[in-house]
Amino acid sequence: MVDAAVPEAMCRQEVPGVAVGICDGGGPVWSAGYGQTARTGGLPVTSDTRFSVQSTSKLFTATLAMKAVSQSLVELDQPIDAYLPDFAVNSTFEEYPVSSITLRRLLSHTAGFTHEAPLGSNYDIGNGDFDAHCRSISETWLRFVVGHHFEYSNLGIDLAGYALQRVAGVPFAEFAARELFTPLGMVRTTFDAAVLESDPDRATGHWRPFDVIGRKLPVAVPMVAAGGLYTTVQDALRYLVRCLRGRSPLIPHDLFAEQRRVAFPLSGQRLGYGLGVYVDDWAGVGVHHHGGSGFGFQCQLCWAPELDIGVVVLTNSFDNSLPDEIARRIVAEVAIQRGLPKATAGEPVGYHALPEARMSAAADLVGQYVGRLDQGVEVVIEDGQLLVRGEQAHLACLIGPRMIEVQDPERSRYLFTDGPEGSVAYMLAIRDGYARYRNDESLTARSRLDPARVGIYVARSWGVPTGSYRLRQDGNGAVIEHRSDDYGKPPQSTVSLRLSEVAKDLYLSSMGEILDLRTESATYANIALEKVGANGP
Repeated sequence: MVDAAVPEAMCRQEVPGVAVGICDGGGPVWSAGYGQTARTGGLPVTSDTRFSVQSTSKLFTATLAMKAVSQSLVELDQPIDAYLPDFAVNSTFEEYPVSSITLRRLLSHTAGFTHEAPLGSNYDIGNGDFDAHCRSISETWLRFVVGHHFEYSNLGIDLAGYALQRVAGVPFAEFAARELFTPLGMVRTTFDAAVLESDPDRATGHWRPFDVIGRKLPVAVPMVAAGGLYTTVQDALRYLVRCLRGRSPLIPHDLFAEQRRVAFPLSGQRLGYGLGVYVDDWAGVGVHHHGGSGFGFQCQLCWAPELDIGVVVLTNSFDNSLPDEIARRIVAEVAIQRGLPKATAGEPVGYHALPEARMSAAADLVGQYVGRLDQGVEVVIEDGQLLVRGEQAHLACLIGPRMIEVQDPERSRYLFTDGPEGSVAYMLAIRDGYARYRNDESLTARSRLDPARVGIYVARSWGVPTGSYRLRQDGNGAVIEHRSDDYGKPPQSTVSLRLSEVAKDLYLSSMGEILDLRTESATYANIALEKVGANGP
């Protein structure tokens, strides 16, 4: 199946090279390489070719942290300033947030951090190393109160790795090699960019905007713990074998089990993020996984304990969905072969017009809510019925003062919670903890932009334009629009986020990100913005 599916998907999605591997609890079962390490002039990909795994690095960093816990080097619930006494972070929500930020919060993405740092990011790697990158996190602003909900972020994992480096007294890459990779026999796995760059059998990352102009993507990145790992299919399978059948990758069983549980779940939540790993359900099959994408690479690493199977898919292209597609296909086909029952939807619920007594409670929830990657929905009341509109409208039933159930294919439930000002500000999916932020003009304080700042801005990834923003005044409120460019096609507007001015020329968006106009160089969410026009289409 894989031998036919991978070449077809590579051709369809224009992927230069792919490596795939499968294991069970007894060891690697099969692996293969396809294509080339580079689009032009590369070597044939094999099972021993090194690929960047980007955010899948977080799984290994978290495992290393759990081993450090087992060695009493760190504690999961100790405030992080015990290990990083010089660390601080800005917040518009609380005065001393660091006292609530623990290693567990960092590893579970519940500390409130934004995604990028001022030095070293997915847009500009800068001239600093891992240490300088981590120190620059103190200049960032939290997006919400520590511990309020899950929000994916590179910065928490990097700080966790930085704390491990401090307590170990050796560079993070050296600590990981000594405590994790060498004992597991992962001899071609490294966080050390110098080791990687001297290796002729490594994949080169590809991303269409860079390929078009003939530029190479960066190899060494400062976001080491969160995204700096290079490995091979064979090495990754060695890790997965230890994860199957209750085995542990060098940490006690209770800590390994804790890593694979959803951290800080909502009442009724069963899926979500543990400590460096997603706890998920793929068509009725329980799966633990972590993917990664960026710097010209995409990958997926997963294991399904019920099926006793692990899968690794590595690619050297950012412009594809192949890793997730192939991994899910393998898991689904094995489940069918073994007769694993699929999840079935519950009985439909009757949705009727809201009683007048409950209409006021539902009215408090009405508004637009925007999630990661600008995924938005609207909660509305029409003809006495509560609806959730996304790409289509779904009837919703108010099942509590701050909870609704949506009649969609998954019978989703959502919990609405307050922000610091006391109004409903967040919409949390009970299934997996996914958060959306309320984006209503009525909840945003009046704010004014300097007319000189109004206009179109471009964001660049290492000098190459990869997205644009528009700052504008909308009546009494300032607004930022994010537009995602599609390689030369006209940009498409996504969503207009409301801005509140928290200090002179410093604005907080409805998604908790900071727009900083205090200097000539504008930044949004620590991404540098270059003004290119006064008006836009």
